[in-house]
Amino acid sequence: MRAQIKCIAALLSGLVFAVNTSMAQVTTATQMTAADLFKTLKVGQWIELEGTVQTDFSLITKKVKLLTGDFQDDDWELKAKVRTIDPAKKQFQLLRIPVQVTADSEYESPEGTFKSFGDLKVNMLVECEGTFLKDGTFSAEEVQQETDFKPNELNELKAIGKVEKVDPVKQAVTMMGASFKIVSATKVQSAVK
Repeated sequence: MRAQIKCIAALLSGLVFAVNTSMAQVTTATQMTAADLFKTLKVGQWIELEGTVQTDFSLITKKVKLLTGDFQDDDWELKAKVRTIDPAKKQFQLLRIPVQVTADSEYESPEGTFKSFGDLKVNMLVECEGTFLKDGTFSAEEVQQETDFKPNELNELKAIGKVEKVDPVKQAVTMMGASFKIVSATKVQSAVK
């Protein structure tokens, strides 16, 4: 009996080690240069972008991460402050991106006080999950109010989605209609399996 228990314990230890090793491999990322990014990046590729909003609504990119994995059409994410709200259309804007909600959209906040479209406020920081549609609208399945943030985050945008355009001459990447300018300070990461 003890031999069987030791055998099971050894197998479980090996399994835990294998799982931990596998998880570590998935989360590993390598640094790239902007030149490498423009050689590698393709239209339709999934990426994560973080940038600072400029007065013309373009973005200076702080971070780019090339993503790997099995993404679905509803895996898009967008985090920014609310610019405008149109109650008649059940729509609001993040940057210049119209965000459409439906009766099935879910609302969340850490305090549990953000429960409906009517709780949205201009300049509120929100994170949306859903699908970016061909007509340029973000269809939100979930809208979450962000309450724990630094003041400078109100002038930033974070997005996960597919690349629409790569412009090596202008050093820019377009996603969800927004132009992200890649600069020398931009941190570029490529996910490694």
